[in-house]
Amino acid sequence: MENFAPLPSSQVVKAVRLLMSEPINGIRVDVEENNVSEIQAEVEGPEETPYYGGIFRMKLILTSSFPSVPPKGFFLTKIFHPNVSPTGEICVNALKKDWSPTLGLRHVFLVIRCVDELRSTSASMEQV
Repeated sequence: MENFAPLPSSQVVKAVRLLMSEPINGIRVDVEENNVSEIQAEVEGPEETPYYGGIFRMKLILTSSFPSVPPKGFFLTKIFHPNVSPTGEICVNALKKDWSPTLGLRHVFLVIRCVDELRSTSASMEQV
């Protein structure tokens, strides 16, 4: 018997379609048709930040409980930032205590792109 990935919820499919219909400046999103629950993206480092000129690969993972449960975000490109754990997990309030089902994926990507402003109480690492 083959193991098939569970079908994504209609909310996941709806959120991904909305994200793909509204491109975000500085972020290239890629979603595989057979796995819409994992969103890969390339994020350009914002101007006037130490990350400017860099391209940072990341992914968001959406569970079948989305949007009640926030997505999990990970940088795949090694990045040193107080809101990124050594394993690449993105620790921002928008993905933790401030999450609301009404925020949407576009909001999540916009928050992540503003890496120079990600200095909050949700920091995963102490600043040196």
